[in-house]
Amino acid sequence: MLKLIDAHFEEAIVVALMALMSVLIGVQIFMRYVMGASLSWSEELARYFFIWMTYVGVAYAVRMDAHIRVTMATDLLSPSGRLFVRILTHVIFGAFALFVMYQGWWMVEKTFRFGQKSASLGIPMGLIYLAPFSGFLLTVLRLFQSIVLDLRGVRQGSMS
Repeated sequence: MLKLIDAHFEEAIVVALMALMSVLIGVQIFMRYVMGASLSWSEELARYFFIWMTYVGVAYAVRMDAHIRVTMATDLLSPSGRLFVRILTHVIFGAFALFVMYQGWWMVEKTFRFGQKSASLGIPMGLIYLAPFSGFLLTVLRLFQSIVLDLRGVRQGSMS
């Protein structure tokens, strides 16, 4: 069960959010052009799903080792040099993610304290501002996992 969660956690969230977002947009199109009445809340909710999907997608890309990179310089290094650079980039990315988490948590706390609500749905905006914090928390966990796997030599073939 843990392997299943490890392998598909972010993927399941991203797929579910994408599906819900697509359904919401489809319903909005149907309501606007067929029924002649627009839903006031569907676009807002789809936007919030997209925000969450983006931040969870960052962690998913780390899990799949799919972030864009330029390998021209690292291809010239020895395998141990590539490993060092790869771990260094993970550490730098992790530091950035921790910074975003810190700033994000500050924003979430402030938003909940002031009781800010969304325009159409009336949901607390703190739930939306929680997306960067949560996404980058998952990212930090996946970066740590990636570093451990790299040090164990599990990903030897993907060091380019």
